Amino acid sequence: MNKDKALESVNEIKELMEKSSKFISLSGLAAIMAGIYALVGAYIATQVITPGTYSIVALELMVIIASLVLIAAAVTTCILSYYKSKKTGQKFFSRLTYRALWHFSFPMLTGGVLCISILMHEYYDIMASVMLLFYGLALVNVSKYTYSSIVWLGYAFICLGVVDCFCEGHSLLFWTIGFGVFHILYGILFYLHYERKKS
Repeated sequence: MNKDKALESVNEIKELMEKSSKFISLSGLAAIMAGIYALVGAYIATQVITPGTYSIVALELMVIIASLVLIAAAVTTCILSYYKSKKTGQKFFSRLTYRALWHFSFPMLTGGVLCISILMHEYYDIMASVMLLFYGLALVNVSKYTYSSIVWLGYAFICLGVVDCFCEGHSLLFWTIGFGVFHILYGILFYLHYERKKS
């Protein structure tokens, strides 16, 4: 009995330390929704863009679709994280939140600048690879401020981006696998491992 109480106390202390040192308001549903948005965006792209063609109009449409997917995913993540932070009793707007956001945003902003440069120089084939690689780096970079399992999602994106670098003509497929399928699978695993236990 005493052993059970001691173990329970250790778990409580561990949970309190995690709450104070890591941003734990992420939601598995947010990852699933981000994946669904990416799949919808990829489907729309296949309807408006002919494979192998890169007209200015097609590229503008791709940029608009990718931007809408990013905005929808970011807004959904913020809303669900805010409500989860209320449930867990963690402050949403805190120094920890801003630190996590900065470590995620810096690689993303760097990758964004590189994507703009790629568009300007018309190296369109490597655009998806750059997105996958820098998003993966952002996840690895932020993993020390939130759930450690995110690092594995980051590694998966980096590996996929590297493979995409050597596979010409399949950019949309790799982008869809990464931002769509990987997010949905991770969201489901995240929910089963972290959230279902506490519900």
